[in-house]
Amino acid sequence: MSVASLLLALPLWAIEPPPAPPADDSTDDDEIIIDGDEDEPADPDPAVAEPASAEPKPAPAPEKKPAAVKPAPSSEALARETTIGIGDDEPKDRSGRTGSPQNFALEVKLGPYLPDIDRAYSGPGLGPYAAIFGETDSTGAAVDQPNAVVMPVLGFDWQFFYLGGPLGIGAQMGFFRDKADALITVPTDESNVRSDADETVFGVVPMALLLSYRFELLADRFRVPLVPYAKGGLAYAFFWNTTGSGNLSRNSRSDVARGGVPGWQVNLGGMLRLDFIEPGTAKKLDRLTGINHTYLFGEYQISRIDNFGQGQVLNLGAATWFAGLAIEF
Repeated sequence: MSVASLLLALPLWAIEPPPAPPADDSTDDDEIIIDGDEDEPADPDPAVAEPASAEPKPAPAPEKKPAAVKPAPSSEALARETTIGIGDDEPKDRSGRTGSPQNFALEVKLGPYLPDIDRAYSGPGLGPYAAIFGETDSTGAAVDQPNAVVMPVLGFDWQFFYLGGPLGIGAQMGFFRDKADALITVPTDESNVRSDADETVFGVVPMALLLSYRFELLADRFRVPLVPYAKGGLAYAFFWNTTGSGNLSRNSRSDVARGGVPGWQVNLGGMLRLDFIEPGTAKKLDRLTGINHTYLFGEYQISRIDNFGQGQVLNLGAATWFAGLAIEF
């Protein structure tokens, strides 16, 4: 072959594909089939066999777990919730008492009252007050001492210091009123010495400024519901005497029957703290209204309202008793 023919054949040889290898029809007996029988066709390509869907498949819903069941409170926990002591997390004041701050006390009480106007009378028969307002016979003449009249009293204390119980200062005021048919100055008929057309009314407003002390240590710390107390201080009473028409009476010297008398007063008593009846209700009442405690109480009162024994004045004091309700807040 000439050199020219060789140069022409080189390009054709460069672009001619190489010959294919001979086919091998033999099967290797030692080949290990992993995915099943050799006759089973191979798994198709997922990307080719199953085209992607136009819409994405929704994610599976998360598995719901059952809600946790809160265990029922024990009997000890319920007892703590309904106890007056409230618990260690409850606010306390400087005295160590639990609950809202306690600064005041309010009392409403009733008791029989009869002013000692005739106390110093030493003459014959009944005294001047009993002669008008005393028990009478069929003719209207007084034959016995007058009956006591139920008197309402309102009291209020400011508790400014705690020393085993609150020490306070406060005031109380009552209202007394008694009436009777007026006596006829010169009776013309001995069968009746009183006028059916006129009456006489005697009124008293006793007041007092008192220092008080309540021993509440046992009730506050040990739940003993009894609270003894004592009060004492100055007293003053206004009085007036009117006729049936409402005009003030006058004596023979034309002095008007009205005035005021100073004196002193002492009260001794005991209180029953009612919180123990419904401890849970008492605790809620404190939280909602600020009322710390409620009480039933009874007391004995001695008052000498006679200008401390000086001069000729009416004695408007009395030795008597009262019962009532009280709250502290």
